[in-house]
Amino acid sequence: MASRQRSHARDLERQVAERTQALVEANQRLVGLSLTDGLTGLANRRHFDEVLAREGDRSRRERRPMSLLMLDVDWFKSYNDQYGHPAGDVVLCQVARVLLESVRRPGDLAARYGGEEFAVILPGLDVEAARNLAGQIRARVEALAIPHAHGLSGRVTISIGVAEMDLDDAHAAETLVGQADAALYRAKDNGRNRVEAARAASAPLAAEPS
Repeated sequence: MASRQRSHARDLERQVAERTQALVEANQRLVGLSLTDGLTGLANRRHFDEVLAREGDRSRRERRPMSLLMLDVDWFKSYNDQYGHPAGDVVLCQVARVLLESVRRPGDLAARYGGEEFAVILPGLDVEAARNLAGQIRARVEALAIPHAHGLSGRVTISIGVAEMDLDDAHAAETLVGQADAALYRAKDNGRNRVEAARAASAPLAAEPS
């Protein structure tokens, strides 16, 4: 009798442990889904906002630079109109893959900000280092040579705005988004397929003639 009771108790403990582990894994999947964009696999807007606030506070506290890239696909509405929304989704996934392959440092975060717009948080990078990375990302997307009848040189390109956080601004994280977004729109106004920085010592990085 005692042996059967011990065996039954072990079975109950095993079942409880298995169900607890299953609940933990299910919760982890739910957390992952709540922080990830379903199409691209990048961080979603909610996760972006959380990381931006946290890294912004850390950068101000530690007095170290932090930069932000804001980018979007040039003439994306025209692309969707020409090729269809499923093809547009493929383009967004390809841009996301370039970001994932380009942004590898611990602490960096690539996110889908909304629609065809993406954002990259770069703790520890000043504006010049961020500009260099942005130039590489821009070039890699152009090198994909995705056909776009209405695009520059007949292919899909992106425009990027770069800004470095002001460590003395009490609302630095929110200000940073506005600065990077303004730089992005300046890149688009100046011809697209280029990088513009909100605070830069040299001329913007533009596309090489093709």
